[in-house]
Amino acid sequence: MKDYKALNWSKTYGMKQLLEDVSFLIREGQHVGLVGANGSGKTTLLNIIAGKSSLDKGTIEHPKEFNIGLVTQDPGLDEEQTIFEAVYTSESAIVQLVGRYEEITLDLQLDPENVQLQNKFTQIEQEMNAQNAWTLDTTIQTILSKLGIHDLTQKIKVLSGGQRKRVGLAKVLIEEPDLLLMDEPTNHLDFEMVEWLENYIANYKKSVLVVTHDRYFLDQITTHIFALDRGSLTQYEGNYQTYLEKRQSEHEIEEATMAKQKKLFKSELAWMRKGAKARTTKQQARIHRFENLKEKVHQTTDDSELTVDLDSQRLGNKVLEFSDLTVGYPNKPLITDINLILQNKERIGIIGDNGAGKTTFLNTIAGLQPPLSGEVKTGETVKIAYFQQIPSDLPDDKRVINYVQEIASEYTYADGNKVSATQMLEQFLFPRESHGMLIGTLSGGERKRLYLLRILMTRPNVLLLDEPTNDLDIDTLTVLEDYLETFQGAVITVSHDRYFLDKVVEKLIIVDSDLNTVQLFYGNYHDYRDAVKEAKDAEAEQKSAQKNKASTATATSDKSETKAPAKRMSYQEKKDWAVIEDEIAALEEEIEALEQAMYDNGNDYGKLNELQEKKDSKENDLLEKMTYWEYLSSFDV
Repeated sequence: MKDYKALNWSKTYGMKQLLEDVSFLIREGQHVGLVGANGSGKTTLLNIIAGKSSLDKGTIEHPKEFNIGLVTQDPGLDEEQTIFEAVYTSESAIVQLVGRYEEITLDLQLDPENVQLQNKFTQIEQEMNAQNAWTLDTTIQTILSKLGIHDLTQKIKVLSGGQRKRVGLAKVLIEEPDLLLMDEPTNHLDFEMVEWLENYIANYKKSVLVVTHDRYFLDQITTHIFALDRGSLTQYEGNYQTYLEKRQSEHEIEEATMAKQKKLFKSELAWMRKGAKARTTKQQARIHRFENLKEKVHQTTDDSELTVDLDSQRLGNKVLEFSDLTVGYPNKPLITDINLILQNKERIGIIGDNGAGKTTFLNTIAGLQPPLSGEVKTGETVKIAYFQQIPSDLPDDKRVINYVQEIASEYTYADGNKVSATQMLEQFLFPRESHGMLIGTLSGGERKRLYLLRILMTRPNVLLLDEPTNDLDIDTLTVLEDYLETFQGAVITVSHDRYFLDKVVEKLIIVDSDLNTVQLFYGNYHDYRDAVKEAKDAEAEQKSAQKNKASTATATSDKSETKAPAKRMSYQEKKDWAVIEDEIAALEEEIEALEQAMYDNGNDYGKLNELQEKKDSKENDLLEKMTYWEYLSSFDV
């Protein structure tokens, strides 16, 4: 059996104990998800297993012939190599053989009459047969194709960060290691790539250890979960959903136990305050018990969860309007003729192929990049905060506390309650001893969490989020998602995280990179995928029907025009269509009632102002319903 065993591992980074006497076993074929807060040491653990980082203490056991492959967030490829050279440079003899076969095949295509090349091809073909390498060759071609890697002659140095990440991922997958380690493998992959990788890993016969924020991916591919927390590792059998169920049960038990401990602690504290005198053994034992209880209660208090409860400024009904907007670069328009109105409390996701212009669209909305043509009209009360994928104002040489104090030394809530910058950092899980640290010493996830805090402290009412799930741990994402549910403003996000889109957004802007246009879809990502599948099934059914009709039709010179397949509603859209006219009528009645109430209270300016706000809100809802009704009415019911 090709198992990997870790015994009594310890690892300290600076003043932080990342691992403390940790032991675990990964059996052959197990697929393990590694979860934990940002900065808990997940990437360090992967690097230790991969041999890229050392242990302070501990031993490792695995078979002598045991290959480990690591997919990193920065693959560190040789910039002077071509993609072909990077992919086929390998310690594996069979990968090298397939590389020579592909190379000689290409040479022979360019010079088919070359006898020397013909002889080499025959020799390598025989080696391929002897090594049974044809299956690997097919696998390699599939991996490269599915990850969007087509031109293997490109130099690594001309590739974007996302392209390099995909080449690095392909290279490790091709090696087929006995233990496959992956650190955020879904970053920089589009939806189809993620779904393909999810299926590929789920069927991978060897062992896997993955760190990822993608909860759908984690749930589909794992058989076990390792939870890393303050130096200790807890192991759970089952996938991510099973892990959540077990953790919920544990929390309930912990809360019941803690309630008893706190009650006892309160009693002991009252006794201590009376001035306990340690004269007897019995009293001394009680004092010791008090100290132990105090430590337990404080441990639970210190292990507080991230809380996000910052206010936002009031936002009027008019938020953003795009009129004939074209975004992109001179001589390279990416998205053309955008005409959309975004209203208060909208939750919109932007999806599309990599390079389609999604980030450029956000940059234009944020005013960081001028439009090529058209206009972005912004409401008078709009205050935009832009959470960028690569933060432009997160200096490595600045201290954590100073970075937050640049916004405010203290934060005042709407109810008048004041919180210091130090307390705000503690709410965002930055312990006091970390406040003087340089930002450059933080983990990637900690940096993103700090960046999020600073943005929300500016009290925005419109949030632009560009791939917000990258580098954030699952616990932080869950809190962010809950915060966005109650956020009293508009949210526009670019994301490849299917779970995040399903949980947060209500509409999608789909960017078509072939036509350079956008399409508005009502629903979340799951609804959209269902609609796409239904449309494909309908198209296939239509083609099949046309084929059958053509095969049985008699020959005739009159060629009738084939009717285009009718657009079909998704399941959710059918449900909405059934009730939308009643909802519109109800809103119209509510508006009429408010207008009557305004007439009746014509001399009460306070009441009039309150009624006007309600009327504006209902009219806003009515406009949205009417827009949706117009969209639904375009379908053949």
